[in-house]
Amino acid sequence: MSKYDKENNGNNEKTDLLDVYFFSDLVKNRLFKPIVNIIFFTVLLIIIYFGLSSEPDLRFPGGIPFATTMIWDIWHPLLAFTIILIGRLWCFACPIGAVGDWTQSVFSLKKKYPEKYRNLWVAVILFLFIFAAERHLFMFTRNPPNTALLLLFFTGLAVVMGAIYEKRSFCRYICPIGLMLGVFSMLSAIELRCKSKKTCQEHNIKECVVGTEAGKPCPVGEFPQTMERNNYCIMCMECVKSCSKDNIRISPRLPGADLVRSKRTHLDEAYLVHGIIIIFLFVLGMERLQFRNVIINFVKSTAPFDILTNMNFFLNYYRNMWAITIFALLTLGAAGIMYLSTRASFSGKNTKQKFTDLSYAFIPLSLSVYLAENTFRLLKGLFYITETIGKFFGKVWEFAINFDTINHMQIILLSLGFIFTLWAGYLISKRLSNGEKEFQQSMIAVGATAVIYLFIGVKILTLPII
Repeated sequence: MSKYDKENNGNNEKTDLLDVYFFSDLVKNRLFKPIVNIIFFTVLLIIIYFGLSSEPDLRFPGGIPFATTMIWDIWHPLLAFTIILIGRLWCFACPIGAVGDWTQSVFSLKKKYPEKYRNLWVAVILFLFIFAAERHLFMFTRNPPNTALLLLFFTGLAVVMGAIYEKRSFCRYICPIGLMLGVFSMLSAIELRCKSKKTCQEHNIKECVVGTEAGKPCPVGEFPQTMERNNYCIMCMECVKSCSKDNIRISPRLPGADLVRSKRTHLDEAYLVHGIIIIFLFVLGMERLQFRNVIINFVKSTAPFDILTNMNFFLNYYRNMWAITIFALLTLGAAGIMYLSTRASFSGKNTKQKFTDLSYAFIPLSLSVYLAENTFRLLKGLFYITETIGKFFGKVWEFAINFDTINHMQIILLSLGFIFTLWAGYLISKRLSNGEKEFQQSMIAVGATAVIYLFIGVKILTLPII
């Protein structure tokens, strides 16, 4: 087969996971997805119930850790640690997105989502705000009622958007977890694509776009024939159901393939990548006494009046506002480091586009920092489950991994992210550069920024926890 034929016929030789045993029949079954959604929606209601039933602070009697443990110590870390294997498959089961779907089946104005807001900036701001405000303002990880209210907020938002707009606009433009999954799914080891582009071109009725009795039109407006990356596909499998030509495949691939092949880059996603690195490095730092004391002393030293030190309400309010401000400034500063590095390397020539393109090389480092911050949480959640099961059988199983071991795991994750970011930067720079000089300039911009992030990360992770 010629190169032209390969490009136009797609990757027919790729393994299709839909051919494995009964997987295709299961995915195409119209009852399977609703049943999965109902099961997870029931779990969501249980989590919300226990969250609202708990005292606001787990450090005091009456605190029920079920909601915070399930969301912040199990579900959220598991998303991060499984995304390389399964990509955005969580979106298939997501009960909050399903609630928006159910709302539309009952009532919807089906308006088109406003053109000027068809970007991810709202989702970026929500994601960064939630984690920036977590430690001081909302304290989700130790405040079960706030965790429950957060879940109710996004469930209600999905209902409202489902009642006003067509398709799954909430999932496509607003959901902060979907945003995170979308960016990191560029590293995943699976992809959903069409089997043959030629088959798509010769088929006049684009069933994956318009829908059929068997399946709905794509709820996020993707077209498998032109898809070149995983970011926006929510793995709902509607195109698998609707395509009469059986031209959709789900295939394993080398992780990170989208980083190398994709030609689409967006400033909102680029900013998020740097924002995740700096925010979760900061969160790791706040787990170290020395780092935390520096930040606390800085905030206290900037208090406008000495009287605040004797007025807990105003002092706490001031700290909360400072926490959000610090995170906002740090994320802007993180993106600014890369931007200035790019500007210096390219002498200001097309800096914005170069910054955006090269920022995608930092997705591996961003994920590694994200995993490092969630390592302790996941282990804590898994041991919570183990301890609970042990108590049921009259056994006592205690936390078996010490902080030094976790710290070493975090440093290894950070180092691996650094290495793969340099490799991604090399491949992206090689693809985008018009000559050796431009290639060297791109590598300098990526390398200098990656070294700064690595230095900060290692410095933080080598501080004593107590």
